[in-house]
Amino acid sequence: MGFPEFTASRLTGTLRLLLLSCLLLLPLSAQAQQRVALLVGNANYLDPTLSLRNPANDARALGDRLETLGFQVTRAIDMDQAEMSAQIARFQTEAAGAEIALYFYAGHGVQIGGENYMIATDFQVSDAANLAAASVPMGAVRDAFAAARPDLGVLILDACRNNPFVDAGVVERGLVRTKGVTGMLIAYATDPGNVAYDGIGENSVFTNALLDHISTPGLDARLMMGRVRQQVVLETFGEQVPWVEESVLGEYSIAPADPGAPQQSDAVAAEIALWSEVSTRAQVQGFETYLKRYPSGLFAAFAEDRIALLTRVDTDETDLSTTTGTLLASADPGQVSAALSALGLLPLQRGLTRANNRELTAAFRNYRQQTPDPTSATPGQLYDDAARVSMVFAASTAQRIRTDMVALKSVQTTLVIAEDATAQIRNIALSNADALPVLADAERDLNAIRDARQVILQRLDQSRDYYELILNRAIRFVPDTASVSLLGSSERQRGLGQLDQQVFQDAEQFLEHVKNADEARKGSYSWLTDLLPD
Repeated sequence: MGFPEFTASRLTGTLRLLLLSCLLLLPLSAQAQQRVALLVGNANYLDPTLSLRNPANDARALGDRLETLGFQVTRAIDMDQAEMSAQIARFQTEAAGAEIALYFYAGHGVQIGGENYMIATDFQVSDAANLAAASVPMGAVRDAFAAARPDLGVLILDACRNNPFVDAGVVERGLVRTKGVTGMLIAYATDPGNVAYDGIGENSVFTNALLDHISTPGLDARLMMGRVRQQVVLETFGEQVPWVEESVLGEYSIAPADPGAPQQSDAVAAEIALWSEVSTRAQVQGFETYLKRYPSGLFAAFAEDRIALLTRVDTDETDLSTTTGTLLASADPGQVSAALSALGLLPLQRGLTRANNRELTAAFRNYRQQTPDPTSATPGQLYDDAARVSMVFAASTAQRIRTDMVALKSVQTTLVIAEDATAQIRNIALSNADALPVLADAERDLNAIRDARQVILQRLDQSRDYYELILNRAIRFVPDTASVSLLGSSERQRGLGQLDQQVFQDAEQFLEHVKNADEARKGSYSWLTDLLPD
């Protein structure tokens, strides 16, 4: 029997069936690497005194932007409690296995009994019980993310507008800090206990900043939110300070990278980024890499000093092992670990467990050996020395941030003027060809200003993150009694160079940031308000 003759069309159809069968056999997660977003904007409440101008605008504008970035978007405008709950349930299904799932809520939000609630539009009776009943708890959204398990979950609440419930004593002011799940980034329009501005334009201050930065190609989501927070602080003169909590694993960009776009680079940003990496690893190779690239860099003297310490061969006959163990036994391991990390003698990312007690002991012994009197060096002296180094690095970084903030403010003012002028020239060129050369020049100038802005933003990305790293680590070990007098000893300035008066002033401010920090505000940029340009 002969084989049937296959025509080209029959062969094509067969291949399609085979391909479809293979796709059906693939795991669902392999087919579900999409980007999904649910955007809720509650502006028109049944109680007209609660109505807001911008939440619906915010949800629509952000939805339009996300669609250009490849998101499957659902806009839910003016939802009652039942509708909000149904939308969240649908979102959970759509977000299952997604690459990025984003939930955004704009409207009224309150905290009741330690939980945040998003108020639905059908709320009418102003008491705590009715508020909770006519609202959707933030926990319901967190549960949806936990069940869907996207690679990256983003929850954004622009929901701290002022409301009459606070004045009436029904609820506390603002929202409360809450925990997310692994792989989530939670962004709040303002810090705990404060309110956000609805804005005088078509969007809130926070959403406007989000729209400005969310489309930056290839920008990591955490850095993107850092730029949003920075812009809000600048525009509100420190009156509104967004805060973020995240447990993101890996790097994700809301706007995909554009391989064909020219890459903006900046030597200052690159240096700070490299130093942030190598200084937390506390390895000779890392410090050597930094010095090779930046032999005269800001941290060069300290890097040379760390290499000398980490490669030191002990010739002291005094055995410090026994006393080192005794001193550590009565000290807080986390405090010692953080201080040693600040001195570049122990990697930051390693928490203290029984498995690395030996490394902690070795690092503390190394520290003691480099002091003038090793036998009398104590954890208390370690904390003072680590505080001194942290103050100098924080002060130097603060000066960089302040300088770049001034530059950013100036460039942004110029950018607004240039965009307006270019738009006017473009309108003229539509009916007058003689204006086309002028338009080309204007657009080149506009792009140059935008490029300059990107360079400054890159610098600020790295400086902000490094200052935050220094601050969060210092909170764990800097003594309450610490003062700038620790900087006064020339013996203790090894590897740090000469210190000018501005360093002392910024160091004193850094100590205030450490003392005023608390767990409830971790992740807030409240310290950034002290570095705003005049």
